[in-house]
Amino acid sequence: MKKVNVIFDTDPGIDDAMALLLLHALPSIDVRAISTVFGNASIEDCTRNALYICERFSLPYPVYKGAGVTFAGLAETEYPDFVHGADGLGDVGFPLPKRRAESQSSVTYMIETLRAASEPIEVLAVGRMTNVAEALKQAPDIAPLIQRIVIMGGAVEVPGNVTEWAEANIYGDPEAAAFIFDSGVPVLMVGLDATLQHRMKKTALMSLRDQLGDAGEFLWHIKQCYLKFYADKGIFDGFPIHDSTAALALVHPECFEIRRGRLVCETQGGPRGRTVLTASEAGPHAVAMAADSEKLTAIFEAAMLAKYGAGSQ
Repeated sequence: MKKVNVIFDTDPGIDDAMALLLLHALPSIDVRAISTVFGNASIEDCTRNALYICERFSLPYPVYKGAGVTFAGLAETEYPDFVHGADGLGDVGFPLPKRRAESQSSVTYMIETLRAASEPIEVLAVGRMTNVAEALKQAPDIAPLIQRIVIMGGAVEVPGNVTEWAEANIYGDPEAAAFIFDSGVPVLMVGLDATLQHRMKKTALMSLRDQLGDAGEFLWHIKQCYLKFYADKGIFDGFPIHDSTAALALVHPECFEIRRGRLVCETQGGPRGRTVLTASEAGPHAVAMAADSEKLTAIFEAAMLAKYGAGSQ
């Protein structure tokens, strides 16, 4: 099986943590490195969380620290601790990892790795698109070297989850998203249109807790904060798994309804952060407009059980 080579750009984050474990479990994906970005928490917390997950589960991926401010150089004033906890991982109280980030920045790593690559590399970006945009700005020559950028973000036909128009990852750095959409690199946007259709029930999370050993316990504990957030919104039976859905879209396009066209991102005024798709079969972009939750859940559970379940190696 020829694997898909992936740089995972992420802001762990409860949902990102699950996606990282899933990427490690998917046999068709080869994670080359983890690139961190601020978003769900500060860049220091997000980088620490990535290192902690890699250390706890013996994941062999190097971690590169990325942007702590937006593409335009703006600093964050508040992080969504009401969703992810103050530390980004549900305030469970995990110990500090012994592992350290690599000395290179994530942007330098991306540029040098793409320039030297002998095989196609895709970027999976499930946080703000800041690092990827900065790499493309500093080194425009890498644009044709990126096989594809798969992003978790945006909304086309459904409302945003931050404003009427905007999804959180795009809203957090719309200038970065706009830059990527204009870069010429093929983009698959897996936004709220698809991810809200792929939900994990609380009973399924309980089952995974009982079947996945340490990984199951980890997910159960960090997801308590997530469950409370959705319960406060009136959703009591589970939660959407946004980032894992985007991870699955890398290698299971058959589980999605895909629409081609050209994406733009609004950067001004009330619609700031809005992602607009003009449909065209010849367009450079693709958007997941719907997801087959049943098929995705089956793939997710099979991969996780094979990697972390009883009897796994």
